[in-house]
Amino acid sequence: MDRISRYFRARSIGFIIISVCVVIVLSFAFLFVFTTFNSFRGGMDEAVRTQTRELSTQIVYNYESYIEGIINTSITIQTDISKVQTAEDWARLSAFFADILHLNNDILRIAVYDYDTMLCLASSYIDQVGSLPGGYMRWLSQAVENPTVYVFSSPYSPQSDGAYRVSVSRSIRLPDGGTGALIIEISFQRFIELVMKSNLGEGGHITIVDQSYNIVYTSLQNEALAAEGIDVIRQLVLGTKNVVIGGHNMSLNVDTLSNTRWRICVFINIDILTEIEQNFLRSTAISLSVILVLGILIFTWVGRVITTPMKQLGQAMHKVEKSDYFRMEEVNIPAFKEVSTLIGLFNGMMHKISELMGRVVDEQNAQRKSELKALQNQINPHFLYNTLESIMWVIENDKNEEAGNMVAALARLFRTGLSHNDEVVPLRNEIEHVRNYLLIQNFRYSDSFDYEFDIDDNALDIVTMKLILQPIVENCIYHGIKNNIDRGHIKIGAHIEDGYLVLSVADNGYGIRQETIDALYASFADGSSGSGVGLKNIYQRIMIYYHGDAEMIIESELDSGTKITIKEPIIYHENKEAK
Repeated sequence: MDRISRYFRARSIGFIIISVCVVIVLSFAFLFVFTTFNSFRGGMDEAVRTQTRELSTQIVYNYESYIEGIINTSITIQTDISKVQTAEDWARLSAFFADILHLNNDILRIAVYDYDTMLCLASSYIDQVGSLPGGYMRWLSQAVENPTVYVFSSPYSPQSDGAYRVSVSRSIRLPDGGTGALIIEISFQRFIELVMKSNLGEGGHITIVDQSYNIVYTSLQNEALAAEGIDVIRQLVLGTKNVVIGGHNMSLNVDTLSNTRWRICVFINIDILTEIEQNFLRSTAISLSVILVLGILIFTWVGRVITTPMKQLGQAMHKVEKSDYFRMEEVNIPAFKEVSTLIGLFNGMMHKISELMGRVVDEQNAQRKSELKALQNQINPHFLYNTLESIMWVIENDKNEEAGNMVAALARLFRTGLSHNDEVVPLRNEIEHVRNYLLIQNFRYSDSFDYEFDIDDNALDIVTMKLILQPIVENCIYHGIKNNIDRGHIKIGAHIEDGYLVLSVADNGYGIRQETIDALYASFADGSSGSGVGLKNIYQRIMIYYHGDAEMIIESELDSGTKITIKEPIIYHENKEAK
């Protein structure tokens, strides 16, 4: 109890009032829904079971009536067989069989066989008297082995027209005292027509199985679903049960067919039951929601007088929490003594936060500028060292004119790239800087590579970070084409795309393995300091300057070359100029 009391004391009055309201309403609501739904569902289940049994009984009755007609015909024939004495009597019996076929289209053939001699004594097909057609030996043996029942075969089609039939065999005593069998072939089309007349719903079907659960007939075309149905039938054996077949809710009823060893299994689609239950739950949920909302509104109104000052203070705090930029605003709300104390503490806290945030912003700006300047300064000595080394190599080879040209190019390089302290420059300045650098390097490597620029004129006046292309070009020369057997080629491109200035440098060097590219990306994310001045240096500079809204993409194919792409947001510079 103490724990519960502490819990409620830590909550607002409005929360306690609304919580009690919700608990009471929901308790009665769930009790009502639980009892009503169980009663409703039980009644629906019983109604479905009753309907399934009645429909199944009607279907079974239709089948049994049809089978009973065949059996009555068989009994009549057996009576006539007992009166046969001469060969002429057997001939008249064959003619009688033929008349039966004319009167009953469902009967396709009638024949009497002597089991001892394996001869046909009488047949509706006169030309088959005295012979035993192929395949009938099995049915004859089954009839003799089961003398007390009618043996029904599985549907078969002796012809290619697809007309299925069923043989009904019965062991009989011949007039001479021998053992014989009466075989009546009937059309299975009547069975199929009875199935088609039954409205079983989507996926509903009828399956007939024998005593070994072999499918005698099924109205399903899907063999997998039919096999799934057999597994369910094995579990039920006889009676009624709700099952799921092929994603449909089914009511299954299993009955036996009299005078056969078959069981008829009727699957009736009862998805409508699920739909009715869902509609019931939906309407109940809507009603309960309305009641719950009304209850909450009433109790909220009751507690509003007490909780309004506290809510206003909470809204002021929430406004500060959700604001993208901190703004110092004092809260002045007339309230009770306890709430007034909280408001005073809140205003004091706001003043303290404002002071601390100003201090943090100043420190971060100073740190960002320091880091950016340090990263930029890593490039200048590195490039200057490599350039002077190149000039020294040219002088040592007595190429004074070329050395002079290189010094002039270096002077232009200092004038365009290193003479200002700006963090960004127009793209045309950066391109000019790279041209001078490539001129110097081409002198050094005796014109062993060529280069081209593909620059969109609209991009020339867009500002970009200073010294962002030259280190990449340097990588292309030293790591891509320096030791290449073929003549090297470097392509520098720039264009505008979706609000970004897209810069690219591509070479035709050896390329980079994917694992090396992955390692480079991993080093970009590594926050530790290092002495590298290459791609990691550029990546750190653009991420610091653009606050993460920039991108570096490395693409490479072995023996084909490497392409480095940098995307810088144009709007970032526009916003800074607007300020």
